[in-house]
Amino acid sequence: MTRQVRIDTSPPVSDEVRRTTCYMCACRCGINVHMKGGKVAYIEGNRDHPVNRGVLCAKGSAGIMQHNAPARLRAPLKRVGPRGSGQFEEISWEEALGIACDWLGSIRKSDPSKLAFFTGRDQSQSFTSFWAQNFGTPNYAAHGGFCSVNMAAAGIYTMGGAFWEFGQPDWEHTKLFMLFGVAEDHDSNPIKMGIGRLKARGAKVIGVNPIRTGYNAVADDWVGITPGTDGLFILSLIHELMRAGKIDLDYLARYTNAPVLVNADPASPEHVLFLRDADGKPLVKDRTTGKLMAFDTPGVSPDLSATHEAGGITHRPVMHLLAERYLDPQYAPEAVAGRCGVTPDKIRRIAAELAHVAFDEAITLEREWTDFRGETHQTMTGRPVSFHAMRGISAHSNGFQTCRALHLLQILLGTVEVPGGFRFKPPYPKPVSAHPRPHCGVWPDCPLDGPHLGFVRGPEDLALKPDGTPARIDKAFTWENPMSAHGLMHMVISNAHAGDPYRIDTLFLYMANMAWNSSMNTARVMEMLTDRDVNGDYVIPRIIYSDAYSSEMVAYADLILPDTTYLERHDCISLLDRPICEAEAAADAIRWPVVEPDRDVRGFQTVLVQLANKLKLPGFTAPDGTALYTDYADYMVNHERKPGIGPLMGFRGNGEDVGRGAPNPAQIDRYIENGGFFVHHIPEGANYYKPWNMAYQDWAVGMGIF
Repeated sequence: MTRQVRIDTSPPVSDEVRRTTCYMCACRCGINVHMKGGKVAYIEGNRDHPVNRGVLCAKGSAGIMQHNAPARLRAPLKRVGPRGSGQFEEISWEEALGIACDWLGSIRKSDPSKLAFFTGRDQSQSFTSFWAQNFGTPNYAAHGGFCSVNMAAAGIYTMGGAFWEFGQPDWEHTKLFMLFGVAEDHDSNPIKMGIGRLKARGAKVIGVNPIRTGYNAVADDWVGITPGTDGLFILSLIHELMRAGKIDLDYLARYTNAPVLVNADPASPEHVLFLRDADGKPLVKDRTTGKLMAFDTPGVSPDLSATHEAGGITHRPVMHLLAERYLDPQYAPEAVAGRCGVTPDKIRRIAAELAHVAFDEAITLEREWTDFRGETHQTMTGRPVSFHAMRGISAHSNGFQTCRALHLLQILLGTVEVPGGFRFKPPYPKPVSAHPRPHCGVWPDCPLDGPHLGFVRGPEDLALKPDGTPARIDKAFTWENPMSAHGLMHMVISNAHAGDPYRIDTLFLYMANMAWNSSMNTARVMEMLTDRDVNGDYVIPRIIYSDAYSSEMVAYADLILPDTTYLERHDCISLLDRPICEAEAAADAIRWPVVEPDRDVRGFQTVLVQLANKLKLPGFTAPDGTALYTDYADYMVNHERKPGIGPLMGFRGNGEDVGRGAPNPAQIDRYIENGGFFVHHIPEGANYYKPWNMAYQDWAVGMGIF
């Protein structure tokens, strides 16, 4: 008799699982890192994580390849040959930090603006900007300036938030979902899961993209648009909706500035500015009394059509200007079809579908809520049409206005922050007034006078020197680039090489790999980095670079500070930065060293803390010079941006406080026990109409969001 051989078809892949956060894209999904013999064996999605619910894309699974990459740097390096030669010698961390402090210390004592500090997709910008601000340089930004800044800035200026990290479709109630220019690697796992939910219950998906791949391949309808013409297509949809009267007039009157009166006299110095009361509040005409009232007056019924005469000047509601602009025949389907590559019939059909679902298939939730005027509503009306867009429409010269057009389309349909529509994720919505203005005040041996990046509200906010020249090396926030909310890091090397607007001393980069992303001209950038002046000195005198890998930029730097992989360090995915929240909850997360590095490397954020301590930067050291933080983990736990508000919202105080609370020494341990993340749900009744819902506003204040 032959004995049956038993084969274990599912042998254990690990002897331990450690839960942390992925770094392979900006989704920041939860991952389970399987360990075997003390080494990383396998990476899978964490089913409990709020972002991905166990789903993990190919990049996330391939994180093990990045962790084990042979290109990993092994120790600090000092250049000993010409730039670009790749000739380095290994040095100790003591020597490396000493060299960096010698260079940086002399700059700070004389002119901090001689340092240009720019980072790539480091996912810790609230920290790196805090370091740069305390150093005193105005020259700081991250990769957002050439990524999705048009989308982010357009959203903030228009309605206090945008897509992706700012908000999401109401997957549970949406009946029609329209997707503009979203590649499969952008917000990939949440979008894949969301589309799966929509398809499962029969909701319709329309994809707008020049090519039909990925998401567009599973769409019910595909619009093969001419690249860069999305804005025209959207404005034609708006034209058709307004012409048919299919816009939400009640929503526009109650919750937007459509009824606010503006100066209509072209000869007036206040032309198209809001009419305001003595307290600076925008004014509307009350439909019942015909009187002028502040927009937020309890009981006011704003009139979308009334005009007002004052001092011989006619003031008209914003709604009049919208109607005049977008009912213009230049936006008719026949006028835009040739440029968009979309037929007039198809434009009209999609506009009709949007109107039908928004108004004929509206939904009502039996949920009581109170608005900002104190009026209590018994129900929540939903327009079940939602949109999502990303870099495909924003990465054009017209991207800012295209994104604004898409947000305007949502607002006119009444689909922003209602059931079935677009929903903000905490800490958004945050209007421009809740964001800082850019700052550029520089003095020797002093911190900058405020945050580097922000939202310009007028000419007085531009980053200009007293003589009118740019205060920043990238020329952000100038008359040339007035609304560059994320800076312009892709211009740094070009401008530094040209000495325009001024010369710098040290270029300090992290994960930026500027050899390929600065001015999109690899050969010319390498020439800039190696160019010498008439004295034989490098035109850009010193370059410090930090990366975990021997990337293209390494060969052109003078000092290399080797970073760890994302599985070997602490990181903080914070509400102060780029959060991972959902529409129903605030959430944040950490990374922690699931393995210790086998090389002489240090996490870059910890290196910044160590440099700050040696340089005795304010914000990092006490008045007597003693260090406030020993490393980045210490900073994550003990730093307070405001009293009781730190980088992490969970397990504060005695471990039970959320949002606000004293630092908790056991906070990181609690996060690790919880899977590397923390979630705090928005109360029932506060989860829709966030910009106007008093219950949400009260919750946000209690959390420290506002």
